[in-house]
Amino acid sequence: MRITRRVPLLLLIGIVPLVLSGYLPWLAWVALAFDGLLIAFVIADQLITPEAGDVFSVERLVEDKLSLGGENRVVLVARYVGDTRERFGATARRLTVRDEPPAAFDVTGDTTAVALLSATAREQHFAYHVNPPAKGDFQFGDIFIRYEGQFGLIQRVSKITAAVGVKVYPNLVETAKYDMLARKGRLMQVGIRNIRLRGGGSEFESLREYVPGDEYRKIDWSATARRNKLISRQYQAERAQNILLVIDAGRTMLQPVNKMAKLDYVINTALMLAYVAGTSDDKVGLLVFDGDVRTYIPPAKGKTQVYNLLDALYNVNAQMVESDYQGAFKNLAARWRRRSLVVLFTDLTDTESSAELLDAIPILESLHRTVCVTVSDPNITEAAISMPDSTADVYRKAVSTQVMQERKQAITMLKRRGVWTIDSPPETLSSDLINHYLTLKARTAI
Repeated sequence: MRITRRVPLLLLIGIVPLVLSGYLPWLAWVALAFDGLLIAFVIADQLITPEAGDVFSVERLVEDKLSLGGENRVVLVARYVGDTRERFGATARRLTVRDEPPAAFDVTGDTTAVALLSATAREQHFAYHVNPPAKGDFQFGDIFIRYEGQFGLIQRVSKITAAVGVKVYPNLVETAKYDMLARKGRLMQVGIRNIRLRGGGSEFESLREYVPGDEYRKIDWSATARRNKLISRQYQAERAQNILLVIDAGRTMLQPVNKMAKLDYVINTALMLAYVAGTSDDKVGLLVFDGDVRTYIPPAKGKTQVYNLLDALYNVNAQMVESDYQGAFKNLAARWRRRSLVVLFTDLTDTESSAELLDAIPILESLHRTVCVTVSDPNITEAAISMPDSTADVYRKAVSTQVMQERKQAITMLKRRGVWTIDSPPETLSSDLINHYLTLKARTAI
């Protein structure tokens, strides 16, 4: 229980006759009676006001799986318990509710809300959003409620046991958004081009009449003889390709970009690609490594495989160790020999780590088609092209320029070795990679 602000204000009023009692002694009895009456009302307010938890309930509505880097909605539902009229009559009651989201979460909106409940408005809803900065397991705390007594002299404060654990997964919101836009034919809204897979490839699809420009080797002579006109075979890209997501979880992936580690952007992008590849009937597998191989899942088809990858990645965090590219690539080569598209997610931050990657890349290239995906930092790019205003800005510009030059050199070396590279900021990383994947599939270059 707490006393409200009204009590000290009323006590101040009671001091007035006490001060004036020097001129009119009987006012001292008035002050004493006033204070006694005030204390009696405080005690009565305490006695007749039930505990907050006996009158009100608050429920938190939140998914048990939240999305990393996404706006996740949390709803608080405040309502009366039991018969309102029996407890309070028809008088409206003001209830203050305070929630405790995980301290690490970025919160949009107010976690403290005021509900005005009555016999007619027995329930109110309030919402705020949380943006988790990292994957893993987190916990919401209890909910606290506070309301004033019948006379407004005391406040009842209660704690509602509502602690609950939540798992923060890679961004599930983006895959749902992709699915919705794909059904509506609006993928251009997220930067994904509509690339037709028909016309190339080596998987037979249908026959059609020959048109000038068709390759002679695609003419179906049996069908031509039957129909007495030139008929060409129509091919499509092979539906069942093998895609291997190889994710570096070493030291360089700890670097944050806009409050999120590069690894988290990479995992979001990898899962988006897995989802898109799954809808194209491709098989998708996974290998996660740092100093050692931490996770391996062989390629498989279907949504079940995407969920397997999601479960394997939701609690993966970068470690402060040097990545062993040679060991990881040899491990993959020993486990999976079928030709595949290997999508390597890593970073190129310094000359030493880039040199180790360049030395190990031939292990992949000897068996697979390789795409190297890196996350560029817009802040470094901006610092490199900005005009410095201070000595600190000059140093920042010099360091940023050197980082960009070393990164560019490493990417150039990879391209010379036949490795496709994608170096994009977080905002366009997923769309750039998916567009590249669809282009390769259309050209049957996997």
